Amino acid sequence: MKDAYKEIEGAVGTDYVTDKDFMKAAYSRNVDPAFPDRWADMIVRPETTEEVSEIVKIANKYKIKMVPRGGGADLVGGSVTEGGILIDLTRMNHIIEINEDDFFVEVECGITWGDLVSQLHSRGYTTGVLGPGSGYAATIGGGLSNATAGFGSTKFGLVPDICLGVEVVLPNPQGTILRTGAAANKYAIPFCRYGVAPDFTGLFMGDVGTMGIKTKAFLRLAPLGPYQAHRFYLFKKNDYDKVFELGHELRKKVGDAILDLVAYPAVVVQLVAGNVEDKFKPPKKPRLRGPLMSIRLEAFDERILDIYLEQIDEIMTKDEVARPFEWQEVNLDAELSKDWKFTLKYAFNFFHMAISPAPPKVSCTTCHKIPISSLSEVARKSTEFYKNNVKDFPVGNVDLLAMILMFLPNGNLVVVGGIHADNIDEERDKAMNMWHKKLRHQVHYGGVHYWLGESISQSIVEAGAYTPEFLQFFKDIKKTVDPNYLLSPNKFHLYSYEYDTLQHVKKDE
Repeated sequence: MKDAYKEIEGAVGTDYVTDKDFMKAAYSRNVDPAFPDRWADMIVRPETTEEVSEIVKIANKYKIKMVPRGGGADLVGGSVTEGGILIDLTRMNHIIEINEDDFFVEVECGITWGDLVSQLHSRGYTTGVLGPGSGYAATIGGGLSNATAGFGSTKFGLVPDICLGVEVVLPNPQGTILRTGAAANKYAIPFCRYGVAPDFTGLFMGDVGTMGIKTKAFLRLAPLGPYQAHRFYLFKKNDYDKVFELGHELRKKVGDAILDLVAYPAVVVQLVAGNVEDKFKPPKKPRLRGPLMSIRLEAFDERILDIYLEQIDEIMTKDEVARPFEWQEVNLDAELSKDWKFTLKYAFNFFHMAISPAPPKVSCTTCHKIPISSLSEVARKSTEFYKNNVKDFPVGNVDLLAMILMFLPNGNLVVVGGIHADNIDEERDKAMNMWHKKLRHQVHYGGVHYWLGESISQSIVEAGAYTPEFLQFFKDIKKTVDPNYLLSPNKFHLYSYEYDTLQHVKKDE
């Protein structure tokens, strides 16, 4: 380790590598107190792709494991390591090119979403997605590695859907540097993803840092709609069949005008209402029995926006299934929908109103995608699971399908939820066990998880989701790019090529 440290110091400079205890402690966890502190042997902060390549070569020379880290806004054990090299990519934080003619932007993967989005918005452009739920301090590389959703995902999809290609360092002994998409053609600009070669970009999307270290990304640009509106509708009953039906009709009839289509279970609205300061609580409490539908629209002509608003109101209020809702019904200090204006502060605060973990709590996320038509059935199975396992849940958990239900393009729906516990040893262990069990249950009803890290990627394996043939293919690809299995080795229980990953499959009731 001392020899490796000296060589890495020579590659990146004395100021950008450390093995000091106070620095290792600072990097020992993310926003995931369910995991114990884990200390790397050294922290490295490269500035260029070439420096990343040198680090990878040295790690292979001494057979030292590596884990890449972005913003560290992570709940699933994605960017920490016990021993080995933790590679902090946040010095690689520049916008290289904003190409307004061909609608793409080239960035270094350590740039934060807050930095990128604010610079693009000031020029009237957007990547479509405003970044993951973990916030503006999250990095582009993390969003691609976790295939996350965020504001704008109803129209533009997950973060990889806006990606045209990447520059990546393979974790092999050569520290090979590759470009994918159109950029694989050394004479071409990175304006498109497909063609030139097979879609190798996909190999590094959602890989949670197991296949390569992304250093640059080429992302789509779209004009920023100058006119936006936001409306809310409260369902009169807790009927998820109706949420599906109306959500489906909105997507079919209003289409790409919808930037965000999100449903909040009634209990989430009740929780938000319960946290309102007494002086802002209305004298009469509204009946909150069904989910709340949140709809954000955009248009390039104000007259067209008015037509969209008429359409959604007609769809949402027909047969009196739902009614318009204003947050002033639970908080007198809230603004009315007609006065709403989009701001980046709004986007961050609104999302986190529902999902931010409380500081003294363990937060175990179970975010996954389901087909929109299965929403009601998934709600039933989720309630069943809670009833069958309620005695094993940590204290304070309630029967909750999700904190947020976000519609994606086509037939996708993101179920954002999880469990929590007091951050003490006995409750933390109980939470970890129930977390994995609930994840396996979701895998078994066909849920597709995307924010994988260590915990969820391991749970997918433990649920027996992968066929032996798929798992062997996965291991073969991993061996091709990472022959020594040094990069993020704990994820998916991929500890070595020879290791029997299937031994971790569990037989749940």
